[in-house]
Amino acid sequence: MLVTGVMLALALSLAVGRWHETAAILHPSRGDVSVPADYNPKPRDVFIDTGHGVIHGWFFAVDQNAPTLFYIHGNSDTIVKRLPVIKGYIGLGLNVFIYDPHGFGKSQGGGNRFNFVSDAFAAYHYLTERMRLRPRTIIVLGQSLGGVPALRLANKEMVGGLILEGTFTSIRQMARDMYPSLPIWLLASSDYDNEREVRRLKTPVLIINGSADLVIAPYHSQRLFDLAPEPRDYVRIDGAGHTTMFEIAPETYYGAIARFIQRTAAHPAL
Repeated sequence: MLVTGVMLALALSLAVGRWHETAAILHPSRGDVSVPADYNPKPRDVFIDTGHGVIHGWFFAVDQNAPTLFYIHGNSDTIVKRLPVIKGYIGLGLNVFIYDPHGFGKSQGGGNRFNFVSDAFAAYHYLTERMRLRPRTIIVLGQSLGGVPALRLANKEMVGGLILEGTFTSIRQMARDMYPSLPIWLLASSDYDNEREVRRLKTPVLIINGSADLVIAPYHSQRLFDLAPEPRDYVRIDGAGHTTMFEIAPETYYGAIARFIQRTAAHPAL
């Protein structure tokens, strides 16, 4: 009976821990999903049936011969919040695709950590199968939590390159950072292990972070860079926070992305 009780207590603790983890990780928001009247070019609305509901995205068509930046955003807000940074990608002559995962914006359903990853694959297949984009012309950018599906996508599908922006090493390490005096990390899942994924990369990767990031400590990006195989690049922007890199140093931020994409176009992943 004692053993059974201990096992039940452990199972309950794990269940509560996973529920808390999902709630702590994902902050779905609806809000207004509209493009300002003066935004140019106007995006095309894209609706993708993932098998778990329909998700909504925008495709900004700039040049049919240009690479497409496939932007996977983080754990809060909607695609509207990313319009300022997208303006800079468009300025580089890139097509841009961005979507809201389940539970965000106009996308159906509720967000969970499994759909958060599978949504990226559904979007990728829409781009390559329905829109006929060539896989090597797709550059995946994972911002913050978006680095999780971005890494998995780069490891399982053909892409031209991968950009990780302010991404963490693992949920367990984030738990250690947040609760340094408590063994909360023992209850954390191993689902979002970016260290494991980055070691397996076979595509060029650019890692960017801000030196003043108070959400995900800068050492996470440095660690991912140290583990990533060549070819790899790393840019740390002094004074920038978690989402302000493009504002603090736009020439450095967009310049690094432009050079990375030029190199990947000249020397595509094998």
